[in-house]
Amino acid sequence: MLGIFTPDRGRLTLSIKGSRRINGRRGRPLRFARLEFSCYIKDQSSVGHLNDVDPVEVFMFEKDGQLGRLTFASAALELLANLLTDNDPQPACYQITLSFLRMTNSVEKKRLPGLFAGYILRLVSLLGYRPNLVGCAVCGKAIEEPEKPDASVMLSIEHGGVVCAHCRQSDLNGIKLVGISASVFRLADRLLKSSLEEASQTIVSVNDLHILVDLLTALLKYHSGSMKNLKSFDFLDKLARAVKAYGV
Repeated sequence: MLGIFTPDRGRLTLSIKGSRRINGRRGRPLRFARLEFSCYIKDQSSVGHLNDVDPVEVFMFEKDGQLGRLTFASAALELLANLLTDNDPQPACYQITLSFLRMTNSVEKKRLPGLFAGYILRLVSLLGYRPNLVGCAVCGKAIEEPEKPDASVMLSIEHGGVVCAHCRQSDLNGIKLVGISASVFRLADRLLKSSLEEASQTIVSVNDLHILVDLLTALLKYHSGSMKNLKSFDFLDKLARAVKAYGV
């Protein structure tokens, strides 16, 4: 079975007849590619059959830092597979994912962590899971940015955003709060407002990326019900090895 993300039909799950593979000129299976293809899908079915296929744009990630490029690209597509549903068009998500793959294939390796952080924040926003970092997720009161750099900002996974000091001191009926540093809060807020190009210019440390990904994973698990840990990433282990050489 093959999962394909299209701009007008959303995710399609297609079977490949016989032992045919979608290979590039070097004989490698094409996992990261934009394709032209034809398929047959029965009415009311979520699974179809792939017929003719022709690679249009292939992302080989052969520049310096190939392991990191492959890891980030794999995590992005696995995230899509977790969150998308069959036959649900998401053209904006398609375009931003295509832009992300193109940039992952070409930017300097030190820019990859910021690019990935910006992509996942933009993606979850487009799918309706944007974390609220502006107003209190409980009462709606505007959030004041902490003055001290070592201060903590508290977020509610259940409410999907930051919680003001007043609500933190009130009885929240056992609602679990997660704390992040003021610097990570400012980083997330800046990336939420950034284009992919702007995000790739932002230096994001390995530790800060861990925190952002863990936070978004918790939010998505609670609110989407379909989010799983990304096997391609092993968020705490493989990511650290993939970006260790970047010096960030």
